[in-house]
Amino acid sequence: MIEPRVALVGAGWVVRQVWAPLLVQQQAQIVSVIDPQADAAGAFPALAPAPRWHRCMSDQALRGCNLALICSPNVHHVHQALRAMDQGLHVILEKPACLSLAEAECLIQRSRASATELLVSAAASHRSDVRALVAAVAGGAIGTLHCLDISWRRQRGIPRPGSWFTQAGQALAGSGADLGWHLLEVALQVLDYPLVEAALYHHVAAPGDAGEHQASWRAEQAAAAEARIEVESQSFSCLKVEGGPLIRMSTAWASHQERDATRITLYGSAGELQLHTTFGFSQNRVAQPSLTLTVDGRTTPLAFAAEDNVAPYRAFLRQHLATLGSSPQAREGEYRKLRSLASAMSALYPHLSSSGAAPSVQ
Repeated sequence: MIEPRVALVGAGWVVRQVWAPLLVQQQAQIVSVIDPQADAAGAFPALAPAPRWHRCMSDQALRGCNLALICSPNVHHVHQALRAMDQGLHVILEKPACLSLAEAECLIQRSRASATELLVSAAASHRSDVRALVAAVAGGAIGTLHCLDISWRRQRGIPRPGSWFTQAGQALAGSGADLGWHLLEVALQVLDYPLVEAALYHHVAAPGDAGEHQASWRAEQAAAAEARIEVESQSFSCLKVEGGPLIRMSTAWASHQERDATRITLYGSAGELQLHTTFGFSQNRVAQPSLTLTVDGRTTPLAFAAEDNVAPYRAFLRQHLATLGSSPQAREGEYRKLRSLASAMSALYPHLSSSGAAPSVQ
């Protein structure tokens, strides 16, 4: 096991509140913080020794690091990951890791050439309820899968209206790539990570009063009244995977429902599984999460361990930091997962990958 010396690329809410504390718990040293915002320099006052602060990624910013956690605006993910791997760093990419299959192949080739790990952050698949769902499918509880219905719809959950999250040039896509990546992480895992062949989709613009639908739990500066949302607030789609069933997906940063809720329903030849919960950090949550199996009109609850919202991230880091750089076989599994998820993004956002060109390092 290597001792992780980390470059944090991006110092936003999830890095400050989730990733950084968990990395410290796992005995990782945060060496460098790379973020153009001035307040990033003092974002981690409790760390000793204090990390260096850099406004942009450079050889100097990556010096002394062996792992880059990339949580920057989506448009930078690929070229920053490529540069980090060129410098011999292992990489953890926050979602969406990339938005086209061509970008995924470029990342995979660079990972192989540099013998570095390329990991996609995967909180959803490390949830206890999701693990119970996957185990039930693997055990044959519902027979042959016909269709997967996956949805994550918030009442008021637009991330910082007017910020990079909602700017087309920085985020590239909206709720379908943000919330949808987590949903597809689960659905495609159940199907053993096939490629997505095609998709029908309808991306819906944000409401006119977007500032009223800001995600309150992020505890960030309130949105300006005139803040524009340039990416979709809602997305509805149907995806066809190679040799497999349909995936029907719905995402919403803002909707008319009472609670922020995640539903995953699997329809099979022998029964149906449904998970009803709330992914993420919203406080407007489903009060009593449930996982149920229905066979011949009889519904049975399935047990799963209670856990806090941060537990899946902790489990992800614990698993991958322990084997960082030591398992070529696991590396191939990550490549397969990335290809599968990237093919879904390509199908949902074909305008982002229409050129088919691999990205260049900047």
